[in-house]
Amino acid sequence: MKKKKLKNTAILILTAALLGGCGSKSAGSYHKDGLEYFNSGNYDKAEVSLAKALEMNADRADYYIDYAMTLIQLGKYEEAIQYFNRIILDKDNSIVKKNNKIAYRGKGIAYFNSHSYTKAIEQFDKALAIDELSDLNMDILCYKGNSQEKAGLYEKAAETYTAVLDKKPSDADTYNNRANVYSRMGNYEKSLADYDQAIKLDNKNYDSYFGKYFLMSENGDEKGASAVLEMASHISGTTQEDKFNLAKVHYYMENYDSAIAELDEAFRNGYTEAYFYLGNIYEKKKDYETAVYNYGMYISKEADIESAAVYNQLGVCLIKEGNYEEALSYIQKGLEYNEFSFNQALKRNEIIAYENLGDFEEAYARMTEYLALYPEDKEALEENEFLKTRLPEVSTVKEE
Repeated sequence: MKKKKLKNTAILILTAALLGGCGSKSAGSYHKDGLEYFNSGNYDKAEVSLAKALEMNADRADYYIDYAMTLIQLGKYEEAIQYFNRIILDKDNSIVKKNNKIAYRGKGIAYFNSHSYTKAIEQFDKALAIDELSDLNMDILCYKGNSQEKAGLYEKAAETYTAVLDKKPSDADTYNNRANVYSRMGNYEKSLADYDQAIKLDNKNYDSYFGKYFLMSENGDEKGASAVLEMASHISGTTQEDKFNLAKVHYYMENYDSAIAELDEAFRNGYTEAYFYLGNIYEKKKDYETAVYNYGMYISKEADIESAAVYNQLGVCLIKEGNYEEALSYIQKGLEYNEFSFNQALKRNEIIAYENLGDFEEAYARMTEYLALYPEDKEALEENEFLKTRLPEVSTVKEE
């Protein structure tokens, strides 16, 4: 599973001055404590301290911002949005505009994390329309591009990534992101050129090699794809991250014995994503029980799962095992991600789960929705006819 880096997940505004005074603790002191807890990753304590600061002084916009950003880290997205809304004002002065820009950006992040990509894009556009704090624009554009990509708006995402590269022409990660978008658009040449440029800018970035490998493999150039993996296998590095990436190289090379040993070492060193690749290996080996175990471990250990991929794969393995109810629950969890590139597979597997549970009415209803979105799926069209034969006959009441 290719994970794209999302820059600056949270930027906390460090603008507050401490309030003086003796005796009881001041709002400024609570705010300072909250920032320290936030920066150390202790978001529960940060929430408590920042809430106390707000309770004591509800007139500071930066207190609202910092509290809302903390709520995002705790997954309380709707609540965070409400706090950002409190400081957005319709006034034509620089301070208000700066606060508005930060708040729109924060709302965009909250919507992005809750998989509401269209709403996220709207907020990022509002933030970008404000001239103040222009140093935030690159970060906002990166979020906007990721949102467009997740929503399947590939042409617009390519335009956004191009805008980033116009300002930061040496950003290898953005070249990777745009290359991935071009690949999904079917533009092989542009995608290949971007991956090559990313490798030229940073020849130790494994993501560039993996992206190029996928591109060439999916377009039938198996020889070229193998050569890319061979290049990646010779990247020199001694860190635990290097070892984890080398394990992924061996996985893609289908050198599973080496990959399993290396992935085992990786998750012992804190790389929980290793469980996902172990699940892939055992799924390919048709050892679905072990695959389910590893996918489940990844879900339980990874604090921030960015893609619906693992939920789809776990659902598939559970279907293979005949555990349809559990499969359905994971598939529907994956659908909550609203990720364009996985929605079709997830919706198709959801129908399969309902069929195997004997709930043909629900399967038919979901198939009707599916075919409205993907009318070109010939197998689904044939299966739809089968489902019709499993529906209960409609009773009729004759008039007397």
